[in-house]
Formats: sequence, structure tokens, C-alpha cells
Amino acid sequence: MTEEKTSTKKEGALSEVKGHLEALTTGFKYFIDPHRMTLDYPAEAMELPKNYRGFFKLVDDKCIGCSLCEMVCPSNAITMLQLPPAAPKSSVPSASQVEPQPQTQPQAQAQAQPQAKPQVAVAQSQSQRPRKRPLVDWGLCIFCYFCVDVCPTEAFETSNVHDISYFEESEYRPTFDGFLRVPASPSRGAKRVVAKTDPNKGIRYEEVGRGDGK
Repeated sequence: MTEEKTSTKKEGALSEVKGHLEALTTGFKYFIDPHRMTLDYPAEAMELPKNYRGFFKLVDDKCIGCSLCEMVCPSNAITMLQLPPAAPKSSVPSASQVEPQPQTQPQAQAQAQPQAKPQVAVAQSQSQRPRKRPLVDWGLCIFCYFCVDVCPTEAFETSNVHDISYFEESEYRPTFDGFLRVPASPSRGAKRVVAKTDPNKGIRYEEVGRGDGK
């Protein structure tokens, strides 16, 4: 009985050693094999389709503050902010921008008469109201693009940037100014590849160019 237990222990130990050696051999094989299946990220990255749902940004001038994006968001990742009114843009040129022109006699007589003050075409009621603008929490966003599809003015500009990571929870919630630009990808400028099926290797990668810098 004792001999059987000793033999069983030896077989178990040998089996474990054999398993470790096989694992090390397999790892070393793929370490020196130039056609391994993993990518050298971020120097290499997969080429993504144009309609890939990545990070997006807000185009402030297009947004009308209708709140449809907030209402349609299934993960409650969008919050509407109350921002100060935008400064009105006057279309009337200043005196320094107007070049003097030679006047005829009828024009001089007309200018001698009292003139009404020019009216600036600005809707005072709208310019004085706070602006409603969306802000996304990337920690809650599931990138369904419901907000992008429902926006009546196409105020969201999309991208295929997806490989962003954060170290702090607060970084998931950008400021409003931060939401006006797409985060820079870590694989920016990397070699872009596409995966192809190979009967011998399983998967091989073909280079299709370099990243566009987004």
C-alpha cells in the first residue's frame, strides 16, 4: 500500500514537471517565431472599418440643446449642462473696418439729416438664455451611438478611436472643453494591419498602411 502511494506521488510530480516543460517549450517557440498571432501594440494595430463606433465629440455650434441625446441614452451616460449664454456675434462692421468713400452732393445732404441708429439682428431673448449642452461619462457609455443617430442637427462627430485607458475614475468624465475634441489614440501613427486566415498559421496579418493620426 505504501509503495503504491509512493509510486502515485512520483507519477504526479513527473506529470507536473512534464507539463511545465511543455508550457515553457511552447512559449519559447512562439517567442522566437516571427509569425506569432499577437500584435506588437501600440506599434501595430488593427485596421478598423469606417463605421466603427469609437469615441466621439460635440460640435458646439451645431448643438441646439434639445436634450434628445440625454433622453435616448440607455446607460444614462449623458448629462445636460447649463452653460452661460454665448456672446452675440454682431454682423455690423466697426468704424475702423469701413473705408471712407468719396461723397457726392446728394449723399452729403442726406447725411446732414438725422439718421436712425442701425439695428443689430440679434434675438435678445435667445442670447440671454443659458445654453444646454450634453456631456458624456465614458465610464458609463456603451458606444451604442443612439445619441449620434437621434441628433437632429448631427452635432456629434464620430471617430474609430477606441483604445483609450484611464488610471483615475475622474478621468472618465471629461470637462465640457474636453468633450469638444476626440481623445488621441495610443496607437496613433502605428502600422495598420488586417487579419487573414492562414491554413498553416491560423491567422496572419497584412499591412495596409499607417494610422491617420487620429
